[in-house]
Amino acid sequence: MQQSINYTHYQGWQYISLYIGSRNADIIMQKKILPRSIIASIIFSTGLLTSPAHANPESDRLIANEPLQVTVNSNPIVTDTYRSSIFLNRGQRKVIWNTFKRPADYDQLAAFVAISYGDLLSVSCKISLFDGNNAQPFKVLDCRRSQQWNPTTPDVPVFNTSLRAKIELYNADFTKSGKRVSLILTPNFANQNDIDQDGLPAWFEMFHDLSDNDAASDIDQDSYTALEEYLGGSNPLDANSVPVNP
Repeated sequence: MQQSINYTHYQGWQYISLYIGSRNADIIMQKKILPRSIIASIIFSTGLLTSPAHANPESDRLIANEPLQVTVNSNPIVTDTYRSSIFLNRGQRKVIWNTFKRPADYDQLAAFVAISYGDLLSVSCKISLFDGNNAQPFKVLDCRRSQQWNPTTPDVPVFNTSLRAKIELYNADFTKSGKRVSLILTPNFANQNDIDQDGLPAWFEMFHDLSDNDAASDIDQDSYTALEEYLGGSNPLDANSVPVNP
């Protein structure tokens, strides 16, 4: 049975909706939670949490990438999800590559979510993100902790071909014969549509729950409009986040 997890954002919070089965199935979990709580909710709700004390030296388990979360062409964001459960012997290094799928028109990266769990004590975990076959990554994440990376607007990554992720793991724990760690990686691909022609891309409006009339608004009352905050790389819902060189 297919599971999918959707992320939405509102006033600095994140919402997660867990779907079982088709996109038309009833939502069985929708919870407003702080970023720190997001990780536990996903892990427990999907039944992926494993006990690190009983890691078995099995082959690495890879769950095939989930279908792209596309509903209609006007949807400004689609996602692709990679899941893997990896066993590491003591002192072992592993390098894993994954190429994410995306529709041709969704060439921007609005956000990247990396969830890691399992026995991560003394494990080095690094994720490097590449634009296609470029030799240099445009972002490197420390995946010893779960996180969401939001690129700075308006210069979010734009892909010529594809998004590739290089996962590098090293088990420096010599007190055990081995351990298992698991990763869930979800890029949020966006198109460049500005349906209401207000200067804000539709995906940015969706992430921050902005309406068609909000480009000139100052919701967080920091003296900068939502458009100025987008162009200056700040959060229009956070008064402590102000544009750079407005």
